[in-house]
Formats: sequence, C-alpha cells, structure tokens
Amino acid sequence: MGRYIWLIGENLGQTANNNSYYFWRNSVEHEDDIDKYLILEKNKKNQEVYRSLPESCKKFIVWRDTVKHLKLFVKADMFFVTLSYRDIIPEKVMGKKLDLSIEKPVIYLQHGTLAMKVLGYNGRSYNNNFFRFVYYNKLVAPIFQEINDFKPYQMYYGEYHPRYIELVKRFKEYKPQNKRILWFLTWREYLGDNLPTKILLKKIKNVITDPDLIDYLDKTSTDLVLCVHKFFDEEKIKELRGESVSEHIIFEHAADVDVMDELVKCSMLITDYSSVGFDVTLLNKPVILFQPDIENYLKKRQLYCQLEELGEYNITKTRRLVEAIVNEDYGVNPFFRSRMPENIDYDYILNGKHIERMYQDFAKIQRHKITFIGYNFYGIGGTVFATRSLAEALLEKGYLVQLLSLKKNQKPKNMPYALNLYPLYDANRRSPLNLFKRHFYRRKKLFSYLKYDKDIVNLKPYAGYKLTKWLETTNSETVISTRESLHLFLNDAQSDMVKNKIYFFHCPVEIFESVFPNILDELNRCDIGKAVFVTETNRQKYIEDFGFKNYNKHIVLGNCLESSRSVSREEILPVGEKENNEPYRGIYLLRISSDRQTDIENLVGYGRYLRDNGISNIVIDVYGTGDYVDEFIDKLIDEDLTDYICYQGSTANGPREIRNHDAVVDFSLNHSFGMPYIEGVMNGKMVFCEKNQGSKEVMAGIPDAYIQSYEDLTRKILGLPEITGEQLQENYDTISKTYSREALADHFLKFLDQ
Repeated sequence: MGRYIWLIGENLGQTANNNSYYFWRNSVEHEDDIDKYLILEKNKKNQEVYRSLPESCKKFIVWRDTVKHLKLFVKADMFFVTLSYRDIIPEKVMGKKLDLSIEKPVIYLQHGTLAMKVLGYNGRSYNNNFFRFVYYNKLVAPIFQEINDFKPYQMYYGEYHPRYIELVKRFKEYKPQNKRILWFLTWREYLGDNLPTKILLKKIKNVITDPDLIDYLDKTSTDLVLCVHKFFDEEKIKELRGESVSEHIIFEHAADVDVMDELVKCSMLITDYSSVGFDVTLLNKPVILFQPDIENYLKKRQLYCQLEELGEYNITKTRRLVEAIVNEDYGVNPFFRSRMPENIDYDYILNGKHIERMYQDFAKIQRHKITFIGYNFYGIGGTVFATRSLAEALLEKGYLVQLLSLKKNQKPKNMPYALNLYPLYDANRRSPLNLFKRHFYRRKKLFSYLKYDKDIVNLKPYAGYKLTKWLETTNSETVISTRESLHLFLNDAQSDMVKNKIYFFHCPVEIFESVFPNILDELNRCDIGKAVFVTETNRQKYIEDFGFKNYNKHIVLGNCLESSRSVSREEILPVGEKENNEPYRGIYLLRISSDRQTDIENLVGYGRYLRDNGISNIVIDVYGTGDYVDEFIDKLIDEDLTDYICYQGSTANGPREIRNHDAVVDFSLNHSFGMPYIEGVMNGKMVFCEKNQGSKEVMAGIPDAYIQSYEDLTRKILGLPEITGEQLQENYDTISKTYSREALADHFLKFLDQ
C-alpha cells in the first residue's frame, strides 16, 4: 500500500518551538498512511530536542540539507511551513548549492495572529502552490482576501495556534513570582541610521529613564523586561542599556530567550505591532499597545484593521504609557480579545484537539486528491480551459487538485489559484537533466499509446515512459484522463492508491479519427467504468458513427468557466446608445482554417451585406489563427470588406476581448460544445449564433439568440441598447443553472460517488 509524505518545518529549520514543530509533534503520533517528517538544522538546541524524543518519533526527524532531505523534498506530497517555503526546501547538499522551486501544495501555518501588519504573500505565491493559509483571527479573512488576493477556498480557520498547546501547558504549571512587565519591541522596516529610528529610540529612552517609572519599579519590585526583535541592531540596544538607571530594567534579545517562557512569566505585556499580544490575551493577561511611531510605521506597512479602531485601544505618547504603568491602568485589551474565540477552551487546547482537527482535515484532503492528466495544460484551447474550469470548481469544493501535463512549453497564465500544475518534462528547458531525459529516453517504443495521437510529433518518448511510471506509483485517489490517447495509459494504471478512473471524451466525433488514428480497437478493449461527455449529442454520435459505448456509467458534463474568465452578475451592464457615429462592435472567435470554409464564407457574406447596404455602424472583429489566415485577409482586402470585418490576429484571452465588445457573433455551423456561447453570456454579453450542435444544448433558453438572416442579425445588433441589464442578468442566470462551476462540480462529485 502506498504512503504519503509530508515535510514540515519552521524558521529555516533552526528551531523546534513554533507552530510547525507542535503540529508535527502531535500528528506524528498517528500511525497511519502518512509519513510526517520534521526538517531541522543540526544545531545544539535541536539536537537536545532530538534526544528528548521517543524512538518512534526520531525516525521522522530529517537533518536539513542532507541527501535524505533532498530525496524527501522531491518525493513529498505536501509541505507545512511557519515562516516561508525556505523552512522545508534544501538549499545545498554535499557542499553544492541548489536552486529548487516549490512544485507541491504548501500549507502555511504562519507564526502570528493577523491583526495589524500586512503580509507580503498573495494567493499566487509559491508558484501558485499556496494551497492553504491558516488564520487564527476570526475577523481578518475578508480584508486579508481583499488585500492579499487570496480566494476563500485558500483560507483555513485554525482556531488556535498549534504552539498554544505548549503555551497553555507552561502557563498552567507556572507559579507566579515577582511582578514582571514584558515590553516586546518588534521589527520596523524603516529601522536604520535615519531620523525616524533616532526618534523612536529617544522615546524608548524617555520611558526607561522616567523618574516616576523608576520609582514605581523599585517600590513594587517589578521587573521591566525590554525584549527586542532578533533583527534589531545590537549597537542600538547597547545605547539603551547605557541609559538604564534601575536594576529592575532588564534588556533581552528575542534570539537569546525562550519567548514562550517570557510570555508565561509576565504579569502584563507592552507591545506595538507584534502578534504576541494575542498570545498573552489567550492567557487572560493585560496588554498595552504602545505605538509611538505609528505614522512612520505606516509609511512602510499596511494594516488589516482600521486606524480609527486601533486608536481606541493604543497609546502613542510616552508620558501616557508611564502613567498607565504607574497607575496600573490596564486590562485585557479589547482589540486583541475581539479577534479570538468568544470562549477560550483551555482543556481543548491542552488536549491538542485544535491540532487534531487540523490534522484530520488536511489528511482527508490529501487522501482525496484529484489529478487530471492531459497533453499540455500550459497552452490554450477548449480542453485546457474546460479542464482548468472544472479543476477550479473542485478547488472551491475543498479538494486538492493537480494538473499533470505531458509537457511544458511556456509559463502558465491566469491559472486558478492553488491549482498544482506539474509537467512530466519541460520542452524548452535545456538543463542537463532535461537534455538527459530527451536523449536517453528516445526509443520510439517508449511513446507507448501516444502512437495513436496525431500530436506525437510534438512530444518526446520520455512523455510516454514517464506517464506509465507515474501511474504505477501515483497517490491520487481520482485520476481523470482528458485526452483519448491517455485513456489507454489510465486503463493500465496499477497504483493501489487510485480508486477512481474517469475517462473524459472531449474530442468531437467529426475530427476523432484524424486526431486519434486507429485508436478505436484499443478503446474497445479497455475496461472503462466511468465516462464523461461534454454533450449528449456527441455521446450519441460516438454510438452512431463508431458503435462505441464501452463504458459502464456515464454523465454529460458541459463546460464551465474559470473565475478569471467570467464576470460577476453584479458587473453586468447594458450596452447603451453609441455617440459620434461610433459603431457597435461584435466579436467572432474563429479557427481560421481550411476545414471551416463554410463558417468563414458566412462571415464574409455578412461583410458583403453590410457593405452593399451602406451599414457603417456595425463592425465584426475576428480573432483566430489557422492555415487559412492569409487567404482570409486577402479576401477581405480584395472585396473591400475591411471596414466591416476586421481581422485582429490571435488572442490568448478571449473573455477579456469579449468584455471589450458589445456582443458575441458566431456564424459557426459545427461548434460541438458551445464554449464561446457560455463565455459570451457569462461575461454579460448578448450572443447571436447559428443553430448548431453546441448552441442547441447551451443557448436554447436564451431569447433572440439564433440568427435567422443577415437582416435579422443587423436588427438585433442595432437594437442592443434596448436590451436591459436585467435581461442580460437573466441570461446569465439561465446559463449558470447548468454551466456554473458549482453546478458542474456538484454533478461531477455525485457521479464520482456512484
């Protein structure tokens, strides 16, 4: 039985005292199908931790930058980090520097509880592998998504930090001694040899030398521990030490103390922008927010909260801080408390139930991983867009989804967030490893079933060899083949982790034999349990033309759009009247090839109609490529149609161009799956089209969609201002009922469970 591998790390592997460590320490106790490895630097403190562990845990400690670390990094299924991806990535092995990238899903456990400081990550960080951001502030999710551009499905509410299990344990065991005030100073981006830094240090000096404060500390035997962030300049700290006139003022560096111990020992905390305010609030202790440099701080950093709200709970004047300390005018800070669970359950934390919940959720996600295999998910085209759309729909349902591409020939663009994209080989990269793959694995028999694919000329034999090997060992529960030649590979897959094999028939019957020559006999010998078709018409044509019905169960699953390829319902606006003789511009997305002669002639015919009738306020912009482009352009020029039919070249972003036009116009007689019509309506436009296979299944419920004649089309385009936003929204709703991502995901998942 196969096993999953998780790599877990924090603080470049230098520590074993933060969220990643406690997540690992509690989850490693599970003897299940997941091997959970902790990456540690082999320093003195970590070796002490290692010696304290039971033998059953020691085997899951991996010393950083070793050969074993590198091997596990390559084989790992998921990464868990506290600060950044560098927590788990090997940077050198056997003295050689490595330049590795993140190609697996990342769970970001993070270090603090977001409230103030804006982080630099966004939803596409880590090569688009930022799978889950774990947050612990129940109010922050909406503004975090807005500022950092994360999708809702990338957010995971963790309730309490994993490290809180240790914080609460120490707090319960601690016996209070003398009163102790902890002043924790965090890092500022502006710190350096500059005026703002001098002003800040002077204000700190004013506090620690204030006679009233000194008198209070001495009379009450209260210690004031000034603990600065590990990045603080030690020379600056020496200057402050020299100003101290009381033995009760103690200076510490965060790198030299056990911060958790300091939080437990303190009677009250003074902090500025640090998340330690949450840690102390968890223990029901007072916190003073002292932010004397708020204006300078905000020049370099944004906040997740409103400045007005912060002003209700912070102190900015040094004298006011001294008065609050001396008069003991402080309590549990409402700013921090409002962002934590209403009822803090210490037993729940002590028993590690918050960690257990987190572990079980991520383990479930891991075990139900879904992989799509395809030819080239880095390119463009109907199958690529349809697959990515369904993948995004499954991501929105909480699934871990991967696209496994036979090859990579360019950088991915506009991918759904957190969609793991992995190529079997990079067609453009000329690294020694890639060159080795191409030259060593060059025997044609390694192509295997790719010999039934017309695009074999654009592949290397390594693709067939690697796909076979990958399917022998994959740990995806569900594997979906999106190309008919790849169905044969999937049918032979022997991995015991694969529970669901799904065969997606994307190819229109009309071109099936030219795209996959001689493949039918092979498909007929396969054991196809579950098949998916884009339209019922295409499924029936497989039966009528080829007698092909070699599957036990099937569904018809139409296309949907990625979130980046459509607008929200609220964004839809009517066209409005044109001014200054500005024309109405329709868009036609067309494959301009010799096999589309009838469609091209229909378009040219409409250009002639506009020209001959002197209609100058309608223009059709055409986007597309193919083997007939030059002849098409010559025809437009020869017949003086360029004022009416404008060839605009190719586009990799059809929906964007649709949004920049007034309507979608389509003269195609052989659209099999209706994607242009879905794109048009879901981007808030009227679609005018011929009645064909795709339009009959997609557009049947949309009023006035079908073109009756050139005259009819002209009347409809000129009447666009009469179509209200409400009507366009109703069209949007009609299409959404069947072709929204949510609808298709629900339909697919129900089929998966059968």
